[in-house]
Amino acid sequence: MKRLIAFLTLIFAVLNLKVAVGQESTERSSLEEKQVFEADFPKTLSFRSDKWLLTAPYDTWDKRHIQYDGITKKYLQEEVNMPVVAAQRANTYAKKHPEKLMLVHLNGEGKSVNDKATFKLYFPGHWVYEKGSTPAHDINKNQNKIILNDATPFSLKAYTVHGKDIGVDFKPHDILLVKLDENGDRIWDEYEFASIINIDQETNEIEIKRGQYGSKPRNFNQHDTYIAPIAADIWGGNLMYYYNLSSSCPRDQNGHTAADVFVSEMKDWFGKGGVLENLDGIGFDVNYFNVKHKTWDCNNDGQIDNGYIDGKNIWREGDIAFLQNIRDTFGPEFIITADGWNDNMQKAVGILNGMETEGLCRWNDGFRQISRTINQHTYWNLHNTAKYKFSYITAKLRNPADEKIADQLRRMGLGLSSCLGVAYSPSPTLEIPEIIGGSLNQPNWLGQPLGAMQYVLGDQEEIFLGKGLTMDVDLVKKFDLKDKIHQIQNNQLIIKGASENRRKDMIIPGPDLKVASGDLLILFEAKDIDGFVDLGNGSLVPRKINIKMKGLPQYPEEPMRGHLLYNNLAGFMGVNGYTPLMFYFRNVGGADLKMILEIEEQGAFAIRNLQVFNSPCLISREFENGLVVVNPSFESINIDLKQVTSKETNYRKLDTSKEGKKDLKINNNTSVKVPYLDALFLVKN
Repeated sequence: MKRLIAFLTLIFAVLNLKVAVGQESTERSSLEEKQVFEADFPKTLSFRSDKWLLTAPYDTWDKRHIQYDGITKKYLQEEVNMPVVAAQRANTYAKKHPEKLMLVHLNGEGKSVNDKATFKLYFPGHWVYEKGSTPAHDINKNQNKIILNDATPFSLKAYTVHGKDIGVDFKPHDILLVKLDENGDRIWDEYEFASIINIDQETNEIEIKRGQYGSKPRNFNQHDTYIAPIAADIWGGNLMYYYNLSSSCPRDQNGHTAADVFVSEMKDWFGKGGVLENLDGIGFDVNYFNVKHKTWDCNNDGQIDNGYIDGKNIWREGDIAFLQNIRDTFGPEFIITADGWNDNMQKAVGILNGMETEGLCRWNDGFRQISRTINQHTYWNLHNTAKYKFSYITAKLRNPADEKIADQLRRMGLGLSSCLGVAYSPSPTLEIPEIIGGSLNQPNWLGQPLGAMQYVLGDQEEIFLGKGLTMDVDLVKKFDLKDKIHQIQNNQLIIKGASENRRKDMIIPGPDLKVASGDLLILFEAKDIDGFVDLGNGSLVPRKINIKMKGLPQYPEEPMRGHLLYNNLAGFMGVNGYTPLMFYFRNVGGADLKMILEIEEQGAFAIRNLQVFNSPCLISREFENGLVVVNPSFESINIDLKQVTSKETNYRKLDTSKEGKKDLKINNNTSVKVPYLDALFLVKN
């Protein structure tokens, strides 16, 4: 007899928690009437293709976006060079269609230096710098060659060119020459920006282009001058300086940090008469909870600190304050989301409305780390206290291997989004027939969900024979806990690290596993007890609880190092209660395996209801008007519909052909094939 495990219970009720609004709050109208907050699925958000149809008549642009529940695009000159008409169209569309959710896709880590207004708003102390050097002589304002005491921090290949091919791969450092006071602190209003042209590492000589970005060449004395490389990167063809969002960011003459100025810009954009006046919020492209590069000097003392001072994460502290400032300024009727495809990215649960998953799993992964996608959205769905919960998965595929099976991967992404209860965000240039139910030609055609997302498993025995449900003493002994404080209490295993460094991650070797063939599916629930050292146990920011598997087979090499993504699967746990987690390892058979748990920091946490199955992963969910079954495994699977439906229901296959099909009917007792790395959409008769 087949076993059906309903493991994830997703919460759909909108919480009525009030969010505090500061004195500078910008009053905004309610979002309750937006289509995307109604319960009908699939929910969709047209994503990017920023300049598509901008030269066509407005009505053409309007008609090509109207089938979606909302839009998120770039409309501003902050990363990509955008024409003014982009924001104008967004404002017009938002006013004409108040039921649609309209977000600006915004870079949350840096700003283009091509915009002259940048250096009128931000002063030199607002950017992130790297470790620099001092000059070996006085510097005359007419000199373009300078000998340093150490030229090794400077590079001709400092900035990677991302995005479209503009003919170069790297660009050299920009630098700041700045005067120091008697304490060695930087005097931010006595400075000059410059760009490196050449470096001679043997003589420590740099050649520079003086007086950049509105600054003027000036004289500098040898003994009170510091020269620092500027942390930056190139996206969309534009060089972008990174905002210093740490809690140690210097303040300008008005007492404002980079975050303060950034929020002030947002008030201008979204305020009355602003270029984004009618829009509903922000979809941050990137906004990191930890520093992005391991070369940053966030407190400007000339030393690499990676955002940590005395063991404290000053970057996370500052970034949380920045995001809370946005929330306080605009109130609960304003959407804030951020990309979260790796461990260092945004986890400000309770402040943000939700997460973007870029590319189903990550920007270069259309299926490998599906565990992260499921675990992350599960945590946000269960524990986020923002008034409106809004997360989405994008259809973006960058890995060439994934692009070869793009249609089925995007169909799988749409199916998984509906199962998880989040939106799906394809480009408006993509045709995904299942979005409108094929020949039904009806957005949101699935209707409301009739139950929770389910994992569908075969009839094989669970590997631990239920011992993980009671946290059997013999099973717990299979975990290497000799350097940990632990106890079994009420069928849960509670573990706490014993290291004096409370911020150090825990590594816990788990049970050995022997699997003859096939896949491995690990299910359990986890709860944080102590919370982060710096945030306390009242924070909803989740700690990671990742799983690696020692002894996995060598996976065939893939483009973009995709073969390295099958291991080290991410999970998230918080102090607000247990979170169900899943970890899916493919093609693990024939090896002696060992489960390795990797837990963020040393604080106490608990796990319970541990189950391990030698089974492929199959996911399903019933809706008013249809059924979705998702198959992220490497093999097609036949299932009986009675395994995944709550009652006798007649279905037919979704007609996605242009010519139409005659016989699409199936019945409740029929075995239906779910293709590999794909999703099956069925419609009720």
